[in-house]
Amino acid sequence: MMYTPPFRRILILTACAVMVLADVMFIATGITHAALRRPEYRMSTQAERASAMAKPPLAPERPVLAFYYMWYHQSDWSLSRMPDLPTIRYNSSDEATIDRQITWAANAGITGFISSWWGPGDPTDQNFMKLLAHSAKLEKRAHQHFASTVYFECDSPRLTSPGSIIRGLRYLSRHASNNPHFFHWQGKPVFFFWKPLDQGRTLAQWAAIRQAIDPQHRMIWSAEGVDMNLLNVFDGIHLFSAGYWGLVHNNMPAVDKGFHDRIAAYNLMHHTQKIWAAGVEPGYDDTRLKRRFSYQIPRRNGALYATSWTAAMASQPEWITITTFNEWFEGAMIEPSITYGNQYLILTQRFIRQWRR
Repeated sequence: MMYTPPFRRILILTACAVMVLADVMFIATGITHAALRRPEYRMSTQAERASAMAKPPLAPERPVLAFYYMWYHQSDWSLSRMPDLPTIRYNSSDEATIDRQITWAANAGITGFISSWWGPGDPTDQNFMKLLAHSAKLEKRAHQHFASTVYFECDSPRLTSPGSIIRGLRYLSRHASNNPHFFHWQGKPVFFFWKPLDQGRTLAQWAAIRQAIDPQHRMIWSAEGVDMNLLNVFDGIHLFSAGYWGLVHNNMPAVDKGFHDRIAAYNLMHHTQKIWAAGVEPGYDDTRLKRRFSYQIPRRNGALYATSWTAAMASQPEWITITTFNEWFEGAMIEPSITYGNQYLILTQRFIRQWRR
């Protein structure tokens, strides 16, 4: 998950305009798009249709957060670099875009976004502040509480040293974390960290950073990674990869349960309450980026997403994270697309309802 520089835009067929309008109408109203009225996606009862229009609870006991990217420009949209395209091409800093995306996510039952954050003053920082402001407008307009947090991108050029990490966290503490639309859990602001042990960083450095920023542990820090030693400094573990190897090898329930059990064992041994955030993903395809290590996990018309969700829910996580709302370069998005329309927002809504029963 790395930023990819902008590329030349392409033209989208005029016929897609019909899909765009229908997609927007579905998410705004909860009415199923005609193209998605196959039995596996149809809301089958009057009660389901009524429930689809109900507003999510203000503070869901089981949060669902989606990784989110606010770095796109109109020139980025190209099938030469992405396996699919959004039904509406956009600029991430556009006000109407932010409104539309948080409305889509909130209507699907998503608690909030985990927004990629590259440091103070970066465009992702400016857009995150817009996200908080538009979340307040959504609550005022539709009485839907949408609370987001940041994905602290430890590989960002603005966040390369312990000193710059400390400055970044202090900045967020002053300017964002006390906002009512910043995600809190049990009264504490939550921060997600991307691969904190990469590029030579050590747990000892992170312990010193924590001591400088949050010695009383009044924040919650979730680390990306599989090393249980992370729990000596961080308050929980999440997998941006959503444990994809379990999907590849058809043992996803065992992978998710394994993480739950290891964290539970740590809690029992250390008398702590570390958090397991199970990840789900609809599929993945970064092969057009020609990276050194690229791979594809076929979506199988929603079946992969169902497998991912079923395994995650069975592992009894405190939170569920979705990889992702709109990582188009890696083909891991649930945002409406030309190929899939609203299929993945519809599925997300159903799985969230199932988990919160």
